[in-house]
Amino acid sequence: MASAAIGLTVLSGLLYVLGYALSRNLVTDHGLSPLQVTFLRCVVILVVVLAATAWPGSRMTWRRLLRPESAWQQRAAAVALVVSNALAVLAYTLLSVTAASALGFTAPLLLALLGGLFLRERVSLGRWLGTSIGFAGMLLIVRPGGEASLAGIAAAFAGALTYAAYQIVIRRLREVATTLDTIMQVALVGVVLLAVPVAADWRPVSPVSAGLIVVVTAVQTAALGSIAAALHRGEASRLAPWQFSGLLWAMALDALVLHATPTPLGLFGAVLVIGGGVLAQVLPSPERT
Repeated sequence: MASAAIGLTVLSGLLYVLGYALSRNLVTDHGLSPLQVTFLRCVVILVVVLAATAWPGSRMTWRRLLRPESAWQQRAAAVALVVSNALAVLAYTLLSVTAASALGFTAPLLLALLGGLFLRERVSLGRWLGTSIGFAGMLLIVRPGGEASLAGIAAAFAGALTYAAYQIVIRRLREVATTLDTIMQVALVGVVLLAVPVAADWRPVSPVSAGLIVVVTAVQTAALGSIAAALHRGEASRLAPWQFSGLLWAMALDALVLHATPTPLGLFGAVLVIGGGVLAQVLPSPERT
């Protein structure tokens, strides 16, 4: 169970970075706004959900969409994720993929703290140490004070905070809400929440942009499903250090697409990221009294 949760967490990091890199392309090269990208993703998912409700034996039903268990809590989590997604797209637009990912992946450190405070998870010294080492590796990768803009930094940190809040609520809902419930509520809430602001600043969507939106939606929905499934299988604070693996994927993507060769400090930071995740698993948690 633990290895499955870790694997799903690492996979979600890869998919999120890839999805946000593609979202950045929609903003910088196709002229869409970050809110519009997020809104259109939610529209695509909601259309699929509504189509599936008509399928005999489908698990997607009108009651499950409109009257879910613990509705207010599920929708609060959905609001947090929609806001986080929009902020993340903005951050990736203003920063490099590696810088945006490194700043955005402060979420695992926040998650380790919030998991201990709100979920009453026993956060061992090993987990704190592993998360802190991973955070130090992140700082070596991004090197604050370099090319990062203030607006990009603010968007990335705000996105990380709302994403950590989303994961905390989802962890508390694991007995009543499945990954499918999460995806359905995010789609519904995203469409309702963003419809007015997006309509007020609507930008043309070309066929190529529409196709890319479908690809982004598929990639990031898979990422959402992976992390939701991971949180159903393992403690939030225990999985937190492994989410730093997204930084490694970001470095690889920058190297392959932008031909940005990692610096020695950046590579050392990557070693710390991996070491932090392993250390959090090796050192045992304290026993409950």
